[in-house]
Amino acid sequence: MIQGDTVTQSSNSTLVKETEDTTIHYKYDGTAAYLFWYIQDPNQAPQLILSDYSQAEDLPPRFQNRFSASPDKTEKIFHLNITAAVLSDSATYFCALRPTL
Repeated sequence: MIQGDTVTQSSNSTLVKETEDTTIHYKYDGTAAYLFWYIQDPNQAPQLILSDYSQAEDLPPRFQNRFSASPDKTEKIFHLNITAAVLSDSATYFCALRPTL
């Protein structure tokens, strides 16, 4: 039997009004050495937003000062926080335990 890590993200979709703050919840089970959040805009390849080792200045300009995530490896959570949502934040978000690109 092969054992692997398990990932649980919040609901499939979240409705947020512009300028509102939101959190995308993420919980994992397993041994996560590295955690990553990605965004995928329509008809585009996924783009890395941040990892658990990212510094604010490492984020792409589009996400600086508005996107953050702090891992809690005891609780095994890595929620993505978005401050003051804008229309261009509409996309698919996903989290990974290891690099996927």
